[in-house]
Amino acid sequence: ELLWRAIWASMSVLAAFIGLALTGAIAELPTVLHVTVLTIFAAGFGMTLYRVGAGLRPIRPSEIERRLEREAGLRHRPIAALYDLPVGTDGSPLASELWFEHVRRAIAAASRVRPAAPKPGLAALDRLGLRSLAAILLVIGIAVGADDPIGRMRAAMAPYGGGQALAGATLDLWITPPAYTGLAPLVFNGRSAAAVDPGQPALILPVGTQLLAQISGANSTPTLRIGRTERPFGQLGDAGSKSFKLEAEILGTDADAPDLVIGIGGNAFAAWPVKIATDAVPSVEFARAPSRKRGERLEIEYLAGDDYGIKIIELIVRRPGGERVPDGADEIRVELPLGGDRRRVEQRMTHDFSAHPWAGLPVRMSLKATDAAGQSARSGAIEVALPERIFNHPVARALADIRKRLNDPNAETITGAEAELDQLSQYPARFFDDTVTFLAIRVARGRLQHGSGEAEIASVQRLLWESALRIEDGEYALAEADLLRMQEQAMKALKDGATGKELAQVMRELQLAMDRFTQALMERMKELGLDNLPVMPDQQMGEVADLDQMMDRIKELAETGNRAAAERMLAEMQKMLEQLRDGLKMSRSNPQMAEAKKLMDRMRSLTEDQRKLLDRTFQENQRRAGAIRHPPGEPRREGQTFGQQPDLRRPGERPGPQQGPQQRGQQSQRQGQQPGNQPGGDKPGEGGGAPSAEEQDALRKRLGELMLQMDEMLGKIPENLGRAETEMDGAGRNLETGELKDAAGHQSKALDELRSATEQMATQMAQRFGAQMGISGSQQIPGGQIGSDPFGRLNSENMGTSPEESDVEVPSEMETLKAREILDELRKRAGQRARPKIELDYIDRLLDSF
Repeated sequence: ELLWRAIWASMSVLAAFIGLALTGAIAELPTVLHVTVLTIFAAGFGMTLYRVGAGLRPIRPSEIERRLEREAGLRHRPIAALYDLPVGTDGSPLASELWFEHVRRAIAAASRVRPAAPKPGLAALDRLGLRSLAAILLVIGIAVGADDPIGRMRAAMAPYGGGQALAGATLDLWITPPAYTGLAPLVFNGRSAAAVDPGQPALILPVGTQLLAQISGANSTPTLRIGRTERPFGQLGDAGSKSFKLEAEILGTDADAPDLVIGIGGNAFAAWPVKIATDAVPSVEFARAPSRKRGERLEIEYLAGDDYGIKIIELIVRRPGGERVPDGADEIRVELPLGGDRRRVEQRMTHDFSAHPWAGLPVRMSLKATDAAGQSARSGAIEVALPERIFNHPVARALADIRKRLNDPNAETITGAEAELDQLSQYPARFFDDTVTFLAIRVARGRLQHGSGEAEIASVQRLLWESALRIEDGEYALAEADLLRMQEQAMKALKDGATGKELAQVMRELQLAMDRFTQALMERMKELGLDNLPVMPDQQMGEVADLDQMMDRIKELAETGNRAAAERMLAEMQKMLEQLRDGLKMSRSNPQMAEAKKLMDRMRSLTEDQRKLLDRTFQENQRRAGAIRHPPGEPRREGQTFGQQPDLRRPGERPGPQQGPQQRGQQSQRQGQQPGNQPGGDKPGEGGGAPSAEEQDALRKRLGELMLQMDEMLGKIPENLGRAETEMDGAGRNLETGELKDAAGHQSKALDELRSATEQMATQMAQRFGAQMGISGSQQIPGGQIGSDPFGRLNSENMGTSPEESDVEVPSEMETLKAREILDELRKRAGQRARPKIELDYIDRLLDSF
């Protein structure tokens, strides 16, 4: 109680000052008044603090006893009686007994003593209630200045130098890292005075970071200090404005700065420990030496890394001596895929260099990695030979060899090429009497003979390559080369940001190339006999997307501005084309598959001959009976006459294009056959007249040979063939005895069994040869799901992933439709010139992307 009575005045002065300081009222005062107020509070606090010393004194034990007796309501001071002694009793027992009774009563009274609550009695000392006013000011100050108590107190205590400038100031700071980092911006709102905390994690500020700071409510010009560099803020508005703004960039010279400090009036208003990060140079190297894989493609495996991510990796190919391509560049540049994580790239890819004039020549390969900041690094060079395509046709092989020699043109090389081309053109039968090839060879010879520059050499090399492809693979190879070239142009246009008519023209040419390729592919598959291969029993056929559908999606995505998804689908299409080419090449070069195809052809031929013999048996039976009725077991098809081949296509299968005799002759020559020399030669049952038992027995023997071949190849013979042989044997006996009606019945059952066996055989072959024969449909363009190759196989690890596994999400058709609607609405509004100019400018900026 004594202490509280001594310090209440000084505590009231202190509470009033803190409350006023936290509200910011003192800091807002003019300097003179600010100083006056501080002086008054200091003087009052000093006077009251002096009274504290004067009011504090030692407390005597008698005061404690009197306080306890008063609080307990005791009279006659019983506590003091406990410590009293009688003056003298003269040895009188009565006096002693009387004294002891007095002590007992004092003890009983003292036992009721209890400590009471403190009662400083301030109401008597503070009759005006000033202590309550001080408490109210303190509560208000805490409520108002809780966001920055230290800063407000500091401003109230500093009337000179700018302390008052900190009071009430607020900061908005935007830190935007450079685009190459891929980092998100940082925002600080309402930050006020704060010292750098050594324990606070440092802000990572890459070089090139943009700083935008705005301060409102400052009474003097703020400054931004990074290390030793200090930049002043600019004032917003008129001269009396308290709003300031600063835009700055973190430079390489700031690399050693330990902190970032914003000051007002010479005092730190906000501060952060920082670390200025300079962009590191990327790294790139070959994981192993490039090697040939899958025919003429080169496999490249590489590693690259960067602190913020790789932007592009290029494969650079040069000749060892620095020679240029005739009338072209001295190097080949191929952009390599990056994958998902661009900070650490580990990729493998294959590339086909066979179309380049340097194919087959030794070259030096190196890698170049560039990050988003523009810094680049190169790997060491590795010397390899570019894989070249091996042509089977001798003329195509000779043209490719001439093209390769022309990479280093000199008088002797050119003269030798002229002579070889002249000799090749003398024998057009060697290249199927193809007029286009003949003219191309003669034109190439003429350009070599009369040309004098590298441009003619380059054009001759292109002619020779296209002619070799035409001889080897027909129109399919040329159409494929055109499509791949247009795909590369479309990919480049998307990456370069082409818009409007330029992009539309590229997409239109790509569509035309796709149409030519589709037609050529159909003809090529028919030529190779792949148009009737069976569907794999376990093939996944959900959401079939063929090449034409992919082309439509790519055009739609490009037109609606989703370039990343369009690039992704273009890359998928390129992989599909590569896999399709592998599949066609495999089906042509695989001996087992070729034997399986021959076996299927013989089976179909046997089935057809049995059908013809059934027609003749039925017709002969009806001729003898004098009436032509419908042949038993063979339902009449609309528009079909007896003796005409029935339509054996599966339900829903489209008929293939018809071929003329000349075309069939050329195809048979390419397959090493003479026109008319089909497998099996002249077969029984192809003539007219009455059927004979010998013809039926010949068909049965052919069936027996096929069953033996099928057992060797597949290890299993369809049960239908055994039943067909039994029926054919019965038909032969009936024909021998002249029972034509019974013979026709047996032949009809044999024909049904042969057809069923053909289907079973096709299924067994599909299971036996797996994906090599699993083309998705008879006449359908190979497609399958995106993510599987054109032969229905799932993509392997090094052949890329499906769009669903990519880091780029391909939008759904509904999303693409919505994007189209938005784009149409933007174009509509752009044409409404009555709209506000600011809105029209904004719409024009949006449409610039399209």
